[in-house]
Amino acid sequence: MAILQASKTSSAALLAMPGVGDGQSAKVTSSNYTFAAAPATGDIIQSALIQAGSVITDVKVVLSGFGANSTFEVGYGDDTDYWIVSGSGVTGGVFRDSAATARPLVLVTNDTVDVKINAAGATAAGTVDIIVTYVPRNN
Repeated sequence: MAILQASKTSSAALLAMPGVGDGQSAKVTSSNYTFAAAPATGDIIQSALIQAGSVITDVKVVLSGFGANSTFEVGYGDDTDYWIVSGSGVTGGVFRDSAATARPLVLVTNDTVDVKINAAGATAAGTVDIIVTYVPRNN
């Protein structure tokens, strides 16, 4: 098992929302991880770090290159399948939060959104994009 850190594909400058109330405006962060060989069972791909007190309102995962029989779940440090209980990456695609627990979440500590590989597929290369919509902590 390995912890794989996705690269943040959005920049602070692009995410800046100036003006009145910008601390309560929804933000989107996108992280990308590209793999040259199939991730192993138990590997965890992490998004960019999200600040404690933020409210995560939506999670989307975009996969390409996952092989047959690959499965995954999406969650965070305290609950590894909070947003997606069991996704299948056979053909790749777009996966939205679909678990019964998938509702707005206030982060108690700084944390990441994690894609945990439950079964590795037979593939040579691919990508994982983790797109998180959240409202940052109001300071």
